[in-house]
Amino acid sequence: MISFEFNGVSFGLVSAGRGVMEEKIDMHAHSSNSFELHFITNGRGTLVTKDKEYRLKKGDFFVTGPNIYHAQTTDKETPVEDIYIYLQKIGGTPNVLSAAFLDTHFYFAHGFDYRLADEVVSELRERKLDYKTAVSALLLKQLTELVRAYLPDGIYQNTEDENLYDRRFLIIERSFLYSPDITLTQLSENIGLCTRQTERLLKKYYGKTFRELRREKNISD
Repeated sequence: MISFEFNGVSFGLVSAGRGVMEEKIDMHAHSSNSFELHFITNGRGTLVTKDKEYRLKKGDFFVTGPNIYHAQTTDKETPVEDIYIYLQKIGGTPNVLSAAFLDTHFYFAHGFDYRLADEVVSELRERKLDYKTAVSALLLKQLTELVRAYLPDGIYQNTEDENLYDRRFLIIERSFLYSPDITLTQLSENIGLCTRQTERLLKKYYGKTFRELRREKNISD
């Protein structure tokens, strides 16, 4: 297994590759500490989660982390082609940036650049001199780009003073900022709490319920 460290956390590359999706993938979820990145490079299909359906096309990107149930279908005429990267957390102590990745169990975006992922697969296939170092560097850059997409510009990293609540607040604020349709269940999964605990946290520190905060965000848009 190729391993690398990202902001205090060690990850291992379980698998990576390119493929054409020819059959339906039934509803399933990944194990604890496992994250799969999918870059759609061609074709059409559908990603189904418990809460929503996403129409897949070239340029789409999604991450499925622990306990996120999802399924996929593919168009028979123009089947989905993708690059996948399957990572697993090995250990370590996260800071704000690595926590942003670990705490985001689901993410979907349009127009995400897949060139880094393509280089990862090429390095693994060609196995040139010191390819493992090259793959580690590419994966480090890939997670950096992903966390930049997760977090607003201007986030200040202070590894000495940060704590669990700091990381949760970052995820909460980012979720309302970039995912106006997020559900209470999704937010709770992202910050590692049950829905009741999440509601208590929001009420205590924001003085509002989940519905009130989401409605406030939608109005401001």
